[in-house]
Amino acid sequence: MIPSFTNADNRASIIHREIKRRITELVYKPGDKLSEVRIAEELGCGRSPVRTAFTRLQSEGWIEISPQSGTFVRGLTDDEITEILEARMLLEAHLAGRAATRMSEAKMAHFRRAFAGFGKRISAERMDEYLELDLQFHLAIYEAAGNKVLSNVLLNLVDKVRWIRAASKSSPTRVNSAFTEIGQVLDALEARNGKAASAAMRAHIENTMDFRRLRKSPTESRAPIAPPQKLRQSLKRRGRG
Repeated sequence: MIPSFTNADNRASIIHREIKRRITELVYKPGDKLSEVRIAEELGCGRSPVRTAFTRLQSEGWIEISPQSGTFVRGLTDDEITEILEARMLLEAHLAGRAATRMSEAKMAHFRRAFAGFGKRISAERMDEYLELDLQFHLAIYEAAGNKVLSNVLLNLVDKVRWIRAASKSSPTRVNSAFTEIGQVLDALEARNGKAASAAMRAHIENTMDFRRLRKSPTESRAPIAPPQKLRQSLKRRGRG
């Protein structure tokens, strides 16, 4: 339930974050219809902040809204996922190079210990734990790099990265290859070698892109997985399809 003491803007922001969390964690899956009334009842709030949250989620590309058919969760297209990875490859490679001379020894030691805790390979039961640590490592690089403009661009993609990971089946082979690649990034950071860190990060994300080209997840398609046929027809009539 949303705390009663929050103002209207805060209440809508909290509801927005909660609905987006449910989408990125696949509680609400692509194609699911969202009920304004049901969500308001679940969160113990009025319909107005839910409606405000829906508008924001639509602008961010998480949902489709049609007056005729309702509100549906949408997925990311293959092209959108590729564009996200390309942006990450270019920006993160640059930030990794900057972070090599800026990340603290304590922070690097923390990640060295954390990654070492997985041993030589990532076991199936610890895969989610590793993926979360991997994401925290990337976030630490953004912070250490000291470029707020580029970091903010990447931070705005974090929720979509989480969605992609949840919607795609994790391959033990790819996860363990990525584990080795992240170790190479960390090696370069510890050596304070900016060029090596940049090259290692670029290779890491390029390998992810190459893997996706060879093995597409069955949950992804060329078009967003969400609006049923009736909604698509409605959107076309409104000039959006």
